[in-house]
Amino acid sequence: MPKFFALFALSAFSVSSIFAQTPGDAAVEIEISKGAIEKAPPAKSNGFSLKQTRFDASADLTGEKNRSGAVFQSFKPGNVWHGELPGFVPPEIEIGGEDRFPCTDVYEDGPFLYAHYGLDHYKTRVVVVIDQNRREVLRLTAYSQPNISRVHFDPETEIVYYTIEEANTGIKANAILHAFSLTEKKQLWRSDAGIAHGNFIACDKHIVTHYGFTGEDDFICVIDKGNGKTLKKHKIKTAANALIRDGETIIAPCYEGVVEVRFGER
Repeated sequence: MPKFFALFALSAFSVSSIFAQTPGDAAVEIEISKGAIEKAPPAKSNGFSLKQTRFDASADLTGEKNRSGAVFQSFKPGNVWHGELPGFVPPEIEIGGEDRFPCTDVYEDGPFLYAHYGLDHYKTRVVVVIDQNRREVLRLTAYSQPNISRVHFDPETEIVYYTIEEANTGIKANAILHAFSLTEKKQLWRSDAGIAHGNFIACDKHIVTHYGFTGEDDFICVIDKGNGKTLKKHKIKTAANALIRDGETIIAPCYEGVVEVRFGER
């Protein structure tokens, strides 16, 4: 598998840039605009089912962070919420020859570990993707954007899916799921605003996200993995902190209680 370096330069302005680089090649700057994508990729969805099966107002899953893939998680370095930092994951990283950031989070998603580096859990500046052979295969670096919330890398299509808003700390306009092609060196699509923040679940043909900020309606959303279109917004009683996958069951620990839904693809 080739090793890629993708340098994210995302901002709150209407236009921003991503720098994508492979070893031996010059960096290529890709302009990203909040305007319409010129040619949307084809849809992948052949249908799905999403049904809420349970809401428990008294339940609390805050002690089960490992079920969401968390290997090591800390609000700030030294203040560990869950787990121990794997010995092969660098405890800190340097970017730009001068900035050094400690590791705050490591989570498992598919065949990869994702190590986040920043001043704290909500200010991730670098994400390093590590394969099963403990080799770095991808690095994402944000310069103008203060946080990379969650990343999922698909090695077969060489597409990176990512969010930049975390939990209940951002704004609706930035609560977007992005898809970036390393092969084509361009942004393939972005979801509607108010669809995705924090973690998400990448399935075969769909992506399941959560959204909800203070004073707004809260949802679990289903997005077409091919073109980023919103296929379903299922309203829930209170905002989710995260999504946890357990087979076809998706568990959403919320600010008040726990929601469970059953999700299936066709």
